[in-house]
Amino acid sequence: MNAPLLACGGLTMRFDGLVALDGLDIEIDKGETVGLVGPNGSGKTTFFNVVTGLYKPSAGSVRLDARDLFAKPPQMIGRAGVARTFQRSRLMLDQSVFDNIAVGALCRLDLGLFTNLFRRRRWRGELSGMVEHARALAHRFNPVIADRLFQPAGSFTMIDRRRVEICRALIGAPRLLLLDEPSAGMTHEETRQLMDDLLAFRQEMPDLAVILVEHEMDVIRRVSDRCVVLNFGRKIFEGTFDALIANPDVQTAYLGVSQ
Repeated sequence: MNAPLLACGGLTMRFDGLVALDGLDIEIDKGETVGLVGPNGSGKTTFFNVVTGLYKPSAGSVRLDARDLFAKPPQMIGRAGVARTFQRSRLMLDQSVFDNIAVGALCRLDLGLFTNLFRRRRWRGELSGMVEHARALAHRFNPVIADRLFQPAGSFTMIDRRRVEICRALIGAPRLLLLDEPSAGMTHEETRQLMDDLLAFRQEMPDLAVILVEHEMDVIRRVSDRCVVLNFGRKIFEGTFDALIANPDVQTAYLGVSQ
């Protein structure tokens, strides 16, 4: 049996007296899409922040392909192959689409003084390659974005802004993509279109693992191979979507159904 791509064991995150993650164990296989659900405050975004290095966990382990990422800085985790999006848009709306996408590749570029002073031709070549890479990524999601690559991100619709954010996460060629409520702020039709985009892209990159935090249960049902439910920082369920909606603990904690 192959080892998991991501393995988190006993992951704990304390904020003074609050325990946001409580001994959490999660494993994600290569090429798998896992839906991570739970009520507000259950620890989903905290889990993302710990895995990506924004928070330094109190205890536990985080390994990507057996590489120790526990409490490592975000730049090192990004270079190891982990990328994410955020629930609230982090786009620089007055900057171009290309500028926004290119930010996602900075952890992989050589930005040292020597390169900038003495290898400027190499730097120009990397920049040209990044433009074409960004254009190709944008074209996969919407050709209009690719055609307007150097126009301000703020001039696009909400769904296209979300597409730009996903392109920013993908340009660094991650092995694990963390999506934090990509449907936030969009209509049901826009959400359906974005999920169509993601499913099509996943077919092109079958080894890419995805963890999706999402409140829209139809999105979880449609795109997830497996589901994990958190409540008060603990894992209370792991299994298929059909088993999730039938589980009494999930109905009580997440769906608000009393037993």
